[in-house]
Amino acid sequence: MSQRGIDFANEWISENINAGPYAPEDGPHPEADAAVKQLLADAAEVGITREEIENDIGDLGDFISGAFEDSTDAEVQRLVDKDPY
Repeated sequence: MSQRGIDFANEWISENINAGPYAPEDGPHPEADAAVKQLLADAAEVGITREEIENDIGDLGDFISGAFEDSTDAEVQRLVDKDPY
């Protein structure tokens, strides 16, 4: 178990993943591959490996796709809450 890998991935998500279009129902988010590559490059700079991250969070593609969806859901909810009608 690597709390360091989990903490890095969660912090990276909060700083780099923003709301956007939803992924198609039959596949991963279209930006997931590029985001995974960037996350891994940034992790490597501080000595964290893919295995260290994936040991506890699972597949990075799924994790990133979920983060995109969560971010978009939160933005949609924010807009709904803001709408006076």
